[in-house]
Amino acid sequence: MNAGNQTSDLEKEDSEREAFIMSQIIGPASSDVKMDDIVGQNAAKEALEETVVLPTINPVLFTDLRAPARGILLFGPPGNGKTMLAKALCKEQSITFINMSASSLTSKWHGEGEKTVRVLFSVARKKQPCAIFIDEIDSFLCERKEGEDEASRRLKTEFLAAFDGMESRNDDRILVIGATNRPWELDDAVIRRFDKRIYVKPPDQKARAEILCKLVEKHNPLEKEDLQKLASKTAGYSGSDLRILAKDAAMEPIRGKSRAEVKSMTTDKAQIRYADFDKSLKKVRRSPASLLRFKKWNREYGYKST
Repeated sequence: MNAGNQTSDLEKEDSEREAFIMSQIIGPASSDVKMDDIVGQNAAKEALEETVVLPTINPVLFTDLRAPARGILLFGPPGNGKTMLAKALCKEQSITFINMSASSLTSKWHGEGEKTVRVLFSVARKKQPCAIFIDEIDSFLCERKEGEDEASRRLKTEFLAAFDGMESRNDDRILVIGATNRPWELDDAVIRRFDKRIYVKPPDQKARAEILCKLVEKHNPLEKEDLQKLASKTAGYSGSDLRILAKDAAMEPIRGKSRAEVKSMTTDKAQIRYADFDKSLKKVRRSPASLLRFKKWNREYGYKST
């Protein structure tokens, strides 16, 4: 194969990769989540406000020392809103939003991952202001170790160079949002590049009451006292756990009914009551989460909001 054909093949491959990256761009219509729908998590909302919203309103003001952060790491146990925050950002802001999975950046073929990363940031520069969201970022940017395979090491090196290396410009408006349940497995060089590392923690009692209130507001809203009792009984439950609990409680008025009874049942006869939650609490347990480890990592590396 001559040099001209090789160049043509490479251009074709890059064109195909660019088409793939473009297919991962999602718009506001793809999300039904708004920031107001997310209870609590004020530190993460504040970081996104400073990094994305305000610089979009007045780009001239956000230069030099006020230049927005290039990376935000959302870490914490599963089910507490990391992905929802990204969805809300996509819904509400007029920026290019690229949703990438770790698997789409890795390949069993030698050198493919690095090429995909290179094209990803090339597209992001063309489409800026741009946010790149990568869930479970620890799965390919984990700590570099002795004996690690060469393809994995090269992929990390390429990502770090594209993220904040020689090719990056001070005036680039590219934000990388990484989400992880295992921040302690990330490479030190990766951690350094995420200017703001936000602990997306499980809801406290006040937040749990508010989440439960939102979940049942269309199904016979519970009394404030009942919500407080439920919030007290669900210590350690994630936002996702609370949704599962509410869904189970919503089925209680229907359980034990015959098909004929269900067919003729009206919604006012299937309203959710405190007693339904009480029954569901005996079945729906909270998800396991090593909060002590998250708290320790947050103390050492997390961003302290005001």
